[in-house]
Amino acid sequence: MEERDILVIGAGPAGLAAAQYGARAARKTTMIEEMAPGGQTLIIDAIENYPGVNKVISGYELGMQFQDQAERFGADIRFGIATASDLSKAPYKVTIDGEKQIEAQTLIIATGASWRKLN
Repeated sequence: MEERDILVIGAGPAGLAAAQYGARAARKTTMIEEMAPGGQTLIIDAIENYPGVNKVISGYELGMQFQDQAERFGADIRFGIATASDLSKAPYKVTIDGEKQIEAQTLIIATGASWRKLN
């Protein structure tokens, strides 16, 4: 079993920000993502109204910038799926891909949402 200070599940803007700030605070921080960093921003062709973005960029490019920044501060970014958990008490235990267990003092679940079309 691997021990971490902070485990973040989800790599959208919220998950990546949490991983960045956790690592920046010198906490052993791991983030787990199923597909690619950026969350729903990945499907956006042109982002021009996000804080700190001075030029039009793609959602993919913004996601890569999020990831680079989190890793620069020391966040450990991994790909996989949280398949089981024991959240009854800290340290929290999360199983990744049905095999590897991670134990964390802090668990942040930032799995986002699904968009829906309006009528």
